Amino acid sequence: MGVIFDEPKYPVIDKAPGFWKTVGNFSIGDYTTFAVTSGFCAPFGYFVGTPSSMRMSSMWAGLTLGATAGFIMAYQNSAGRLMGLKPNDKEVETGLAKR
Repeated sequence: MGVIFDEPKYPVIDKAPGFWKTVGNFSIGDYTTFAVTSGFCAPFGYFVGTPSSMRMSSMWAGLTLGATAGFIMAYQNSAGRLMGLKPNDKEVETGLAKR
């Protein structure tokens, strides 16, 4: 676990959330970030693939990199809300903080 130097500005729900708790806390915005990043990178990989025989391989590589980046961004947002580093009104309101 890394060291966080920022002080939480919002209520702390879990100061060191685990993987499944963080993924379980994904919001619609997190899933949208994941999907849009993946959806953008696949066609981008296809169109930058040169020569044309490399386009499908390039598309799959772009999709893989985009999906990985999208998941990491969504994970970071969710973990930030649980650790009180990002606005977490919904999590506090639904009682996730009491678990």
